[in-house]
Amino acid sequence: MLNAEQLKGYAKNKLYLNTNLLITDNNYIEIDNCKKVLEYNDIFLKIKSSNMIIQIWGKNLSINDYNSGGIVVKGEIDSVEFLKKQV
Repeated sequence: MLNAEQLKGYAKNKLYLNTNLLITDNNYIEIDNCKKVLEYNDIFLKIKSSNMIIQIWGKNLSINDYNSGGIVVKGEIDSVEFLKKQV
């Protein structure tokens, strides 16, 4: 029998509510389940996902292919940070 936390995790996986990142080298990131772009310029990107804040630092950053729930980030990526979302 599943407890409440296990059930919540199982439901998130099955309903694709988790945030998924695909990173290719240091110049391409796909982020699924992106809720909102909070801040964006050519060196910094701050994104709100369902359960965290993602900060990306780099050079010549650009957002491409903004679709329903996902984005593609291109540029010279220096770092990716994951922050707990404040309630």
